[in-house]
Amino acid sequence: MLVTRLAIPLAALAAAGCASSLEAQQLAESPGFQAGYGDGCITASEEDKSFSTKRTRDAYAFENDRGYRAGWRQGYLECASKLPSANNGGRVLGDENEY
Repeated sequence: MLVTRLAIPLAALAAAGCASSLEAQQLAESPGFQAGYGDGCITASEEDKSFSTKRTRDAYAFENDRGYRAGWRQGYLECASKLPSANNGGRVLGDENEY
């Protein structure tokens, strides 16, 4: 009896996991996702430049297209994490051993 009580909720959770995975895959293959990913990646790359405030994002698509919104966020996160981080100890003029 206890096994039956546990089996039904576990089966429901497993089915829900498959459905959301399939939905995420379909979303990632949508044209909106692809466009959003590119725009998010461009924005992350621009932020690496000094004093750049350029943001590439289609405001209408971001508000109304779930795929574009998900793609923009994913592209921004992935491209921002690939950028080299400057770990220069706070030096503005470079290494002290340069001269």
